[in-house]
Amino acid sequence: MSGGTSIDVLDLKVFLEVVRSGSFGRAAVEMQLAQPSVSTRMAALERKLGTRLFDRGPRGTVPTRAGERLGDYARRCLALLAEAEAAVRAEGVERLVVAAPASIGTAVFPSVLAAVPGRAVDVVCRIAHSDEAVAALLDGSAHAAYVLRRVLPAGLDSVAVADSPLIAVAAPDNPVVELVAPQPDDFASTPVIVHNWSEQAEEIVAMFACPQRGPDHPIRLVGTPDIAVELAANAGYVAVVPRYAAARALADGRVHRLPLPDLGVVMPIRLVYRAEMAQRRAVQLLLDVNAELHDQLAPAGEPPDPR
Repeated sequence: MSGGTSIDVLDLKVFLEVVRSGSFGRAAVEMQLAQPSVSTRMAALERKLGTRLFDRGPRGTVPTRAGERLGDYARRCLALLAEAEAAVRAEGVERLVVAAPASIGTAVFPSVLAAVPGRAVDVVCRIAHSDEAVAALLDGSAHAAYVLRRVLPAGLDSVAVADSPLIAVAAPDNPVVELVAPQPDDFASTPVIVHNWSEQAEEIVAMFACPQRGPDHPIRLVGTPDIAVELAANAGYVAVVPRYAAARALADGRVHRLPLPDLGVVMPIRLVYRAEMAQRRAVQLLLDVNAELHDQLAPAGEPPDPR
């Protein structure tokens, strides 16, 4: 940045709207600004930062690599400002912003929100990938997060919630449910969908691949395990997902767990929070919910990990 000039909030809002809409003109309409005003403001922002933020081409206006980097920080800056405003206005109520990936959030947020009544805590649930959630903890736009286990930066503490195994599920009326001791090859005539959480997912796909499997019975990968569970419940698939993603459907009887041999993969979920917030009543609420979440997400009979 040159000359000590600063970026104002409207700069960031206009920038993100251009990124979202892919057009200076559409961004101007959405923000009720004149298009020349948007163009002038973005040109001034590029001068301030000393780099080009957008490329114009057949796909419309797209961010450069520098623009993509700015986008990450712009979103976090605006989220932190919004959090600061909400926290200042909350009198007598402690605000708690909890982040989690979509699949984990679906499993944990209902229990967290159910524990709020009677406590002077205002809970806000946000969806973010595990790394994004950790970044939000570091910049203060989130106070706690449920994430898959990872190496944490200094200043963050964590406790185990549950080690959730990878399991296979199918609808109660799917014929594979009647198999007594199935092996992966027994599903050659059944479509299979696997949660694509990392390169390990390819190993699971290979486990279910066999010469007898034809094009009418594919093996698919999907990034959101909730979608896999829905396809198992309603479209005849066998879904291979973390148990936490199938917990609600299992409890409701919409899917049954198949007695496959251990797939050898465990998803370790941890509650992470800033170390200085450990004694705050908002974080204590989450710690109080921990045992209940463990019972929902971990196999029966497995004791909680106190670490």
